[in-house]
Amino acid sequence: KKTLTRNKERETTKMPPAPPPPNPVLSAYESFVRDTPLVTRYTLMSQVVTFFLSFVIDPSYALSNIPFMTVKHFELYRIVLSPFVCNRFLSLLFAFISFMDNGKRLEISLGSGAFGWLIITLGVVTNVLFLLLSFAMYFLTGSTLWLIMESKGIWIILLGLIAIECSLAPADSKRRLFVFEVPTLYYPCALLVLFSLFSGGVKSPLPFS
Repeated sequence: KKTLTRNKERETTKMPPAPPPPNPVLSAYESFVRDTPLVTRYTLMSQVVTFFLSFVIDPSYALSNIPFMTVKHFELYRIVLSPFVCNRFLSLLFAFISFMDNGKRLEISLGSGAFGWLIITLGVVTNVLFLLLSFAMYFLTGSTLWLIMESKGIWIILLGLIAIECSLAPADSKRRLFVFEVPTLYYPCALLVLFSLFSGGVKSPLPFS
């Protein structure tokens, strides 16, 4: 009886098993949610969702700012929603590299409400200018290609945010673009040229183009 009692006491005093190691994907997501402000977080999540959705059905046709669809078919929601579309891995990668830092810094300084209004305003203004330019070139050249070009992605917002930051920087300052140093005033233009080259030309998502 004493032996049985001692065995039971040993079993009850054993240390509990170690908890399983945390899931690294879940831990990274929890860290992202904890450290990233609301508007920046949901903007980046929209890029991820539309990117993975593009493997099933490309959201560009439904959401991109295409002059033919936006104006001719009066689908004005495209002006607001096109910055939140992503269907390329490079665009997704650069969104997390570039927009996360700029978005977090500006949202913390401005507040979520003001920052949300800022990115929507930048997206709408940029898309309206894109529509005006596309129709002007269509009337000048007569080419319908200008009506089926698309404007989409985080760069619609990001270039505007970078332009605002650069306009407030000292006139003689410079920013690094890979291995080059570019005057801060011309940095947004240099970015625009660089990523226009990376895009590989104009590709319309319309099935009849």
